[in-house]
Amino acid sequence: MAKTIQSVQDYVNFIDTEKRNYEKVENKVDFLFRGQQRDLPLLPKLGRIKLRGEIKEIEKLMLKEFERTSVAFTEYHPKNKWDQIALAQHHGLPTRLLDWTYSALVALWFAVENPPFIKNGENENGVVWILIPDQEDFDLDTQKFEPDSNPLTKVFRPNIVSERISSQAGVFTIHKIVKGNKFIKLENHIRFRTKLIKIIIPGELFAYIRNQLHILGINHSTSFPDLDGLCKHLAWRYSFYEDEK
Repeated sequence: MAKTIQSVQDYVNFIDTEKRNYEKVENKVDFLFRGQQRDLPLLPKLGRIKLRGEIKEIEKLMLKEFERTSVAFTEYHPKNKWDQIALAQHHGLPTRLLDWTYSALVALWFAVENPPFIKNGENENGVVWILIPDQEDFDLDTQKFEPDSNPLTKVFRPNIVSERISSQAGVFTIHKIVKGNKFIKLENHIRFRTKLIKIIIPGELFAYIRNQLHILGINHSTSFPDLDGLCKHLAWRYSFYEDEK
């Protein structure tokens, strides 16, 4: 299912209608949202980049090196492998996690925060994916399994290991590496493909929706509550993006 929206109001109204429809059939689990500047497959970053070796070995090496070298850069010290992978993911390390949020507006911001990509002279559309999980999708045994041994793709609700996870209402899906050393695209996954809705944001409306969201208090500084987020917000506020001229 796909829906094209024209404004923040249109977006919120559509989500409200869908939520009511699901509650009528007694599915009251929270919706999860993922905003993307382009309509690309739902794959963790570890599965989207070209690695210098076998995927599981590279994953292990990166996380081990992150554990060894990250101590000097953070006040928070992970208590276990799940905390560690969540912290690494939120600072850009390629992992088997895929970012989602409980906030529909934060997801929409991530889709439109920058000008759209241009393809063949035309603006590419952005998307927000909605995942409607059931209770079984949340049954993740973090005591029994570590991230690299978890047997099924599941929803992972992390401890609040960084301010970004808190401000972005962050949650993840954690993906199993299958035969052939690859991930299955979530939109093709037998357990999840019927639980997804795609919302399309026309590229020519990015600037308009970006400014609507700012009025509602969603911008770089609120999504990234640190100096990087503040400076990016100020740069946007006092200049014009290419699609805003």
